[in-house]
Amino acid sequence: MIHSITHSISQVTAWSVLLLVALQVVSQLMVNLQWYLIARQAGTGISFADMLRVNCQGALADSVTPGVKFGGEVARAVQLSRVGGCSGEDAAAIVALQKMFSIGGMLAVVLLVLLVLAGLSGGLHRADFRFEAAVPAGVIAAAVLLAGLLLLPRVRRRVRSFGRVLRGHIAGLRGRPGFSAALAALSLAIWMLYPVKMYAVCVQFLPDVGLMSVGAVAFVSYTVAMLPIFPGGLGGFEASMSAMLVSLGFALSDAAVITVIFRFVTFWLVMLLSLVYIGVMRCVVKH
Repeated sequence: MIHSITHSISQVTAWSVLLLVALQVVSQLMVNLQWYLIARQAGTGISFADMLRVNCQGALADSVTPGVKFGGEVARAVQLSRVGGCSGEDAAAIVALQKMFSIGGMLAVVLLVLLVLAGLSGGLHRADFRFEAAVPAGVIAAAVLLAGLLLLPRVRRRVRSFGRVLRGHIAGLRGRPGFSAALAALSLAIWMLYPVKMYAVCVQFLPDVGLMSVGAVAFVSYTVAMLPIFPGGLGGFEASMSAMLVSLGFALSDAAVITVIFRFVTFWLVMLLSLVYIGVMRCVVKH
């Protein structure tokens, strides 16, 4: 087994890893740009650099809370209200708007991936991704949590206040259709990079692998990681990705190496860069 893993590692070129890193950095900057544009539209005076710091803090919060995007969005809302000089309801509305655009873009790209795979001979049959198991579990968990919170009177009042603020921001976006279309296009571009990043690594091991097939692996692994089980989705992401790569025809050692590289660049490297950026920003502020 050790020999197989060593052989798999030797197949990875430095250029493919550098490409993956570059694509990940571009993805993070695009996501930050979307947050920045939405926050500015909502009336905050936050700068692009400060928004990046808020997102870095959110990414670190994601790494220590169960699932992906579980604690990070709360951290972003808190920091937005502080740095952006807005109310808690406005900060929560900014988070909600970004999630609307992001989830909408993700669903559109996932639908495209599924349609393409459905048109390929045996595409969906070869890769049993089990959306029916991963997605409903997350929806049920979120519904139970939300129902429990809404039983609290104080939470109900906050929700009503938040709803009024959110409707106001949505009305503002409706008045700028071109701006809204740009945000939607940005979401599509961000999520379209997921298959590209995955393909940049997988093609080193299986040259004839399909872009959409490995993209589906990335999306389902990401969905599993969002389930509130382990901090940062650890464990579920790695297990699901490795299993699905094997189902696509990759050797077990190749699947393990691909998973480790992809996870390191898209998760651990992001954590490291976030820490560095936050440290640099604090030093700049002090001086």
